[in-house]
Amino acid sequence: MFTSYQLKQDWNQELPYYWCDNSPFKSHLFNAMSLTFPDGERFYVHSVKAFKDQITDTALLEEIDEFAKQEYFHSYAHKQYNDWLDRQGLPAEQLRQDVVKIISWANRKLTAETRLAVTVCQEHITVILAVNGLTNRSFYRRMHPHFEHIWRWHNIEEVEHKSTSMLVWQAIGGKPNKLHRVMILATIVFWYTVLKFAVKMLHRDKQLWKWRTVKDAWDLLFSKNGMFSFGRDRWFAFFKKDYTPLDHNDAKLLNYRKT
Repeated sequence: MFTSYQLKQDWNQELPYYWCDNSPFKSHLFNAMSLTFPDGERFYVHSVKAFKDQITDTALLEEIDEFAKQEYFHSYAHKQYNDWLDRQGLPAEQLRQDVVKIISWANRKLTAETRLAVTVCQEHITVILAVNGLTNRSFYRRMHPHFEHIWRWHNIEEVEHKSTSMLVWQAIGGKPNKLHRVMILATIVFWYTVLKFAVKMLHRDKQLWKWRTVKDAWDLLFSKNGMFSFGRDRWFAFFKKDYTPLDHNDAKLLNYRKT
């Protein structure tokens, strides 16, 4: 059983603007992901907790409660992060409103079961990114320690609760075929949103059409350990019959301490 841990950081200290490898693209791609988290994490919690009254497994009920704590702590930490982005003159709050609109639409138009399916799929995408970061630890050493801390902490907890939403889905009798359809759409929406946010911040910085931006984008996304390349096998594994996140043994990654 995993436990939640609230991260406390001072966001009023002087911090570097391009905090990841002194790279505009790398910094802003992670910044873009942070913008999706406060509202997204709350959506995931509500989607999972909506089915608590159908769960009889005491251990799973306890796991749901701890999952909710972790996600709420993530939401709070990334709200502070995003407020810092606003203070740097970036359109963080303006961009976040796109996430608010997407979630508002989902809450109005999608059934509770479909919202849970979205959560299962988004959690899988997040875990792929978390495993990438925790596996390729040399990349963390290129981050400023303040940002390395929040991303390492967040990624460890994503791996810790990687199976919670899937276990709830299975407990209510959710069908794998529906997850497969939703996963394709969830992946498109996630990467469209994150890349759009990153492009808008790069444009604000007048860094969008620089050669280094193109080079760093290729390195972060498409190199051997890039976000798209590294996670490909695990993404496709999701479509296997009777797949569960527990098929992957990530225990050794959890030794990378949160504190």
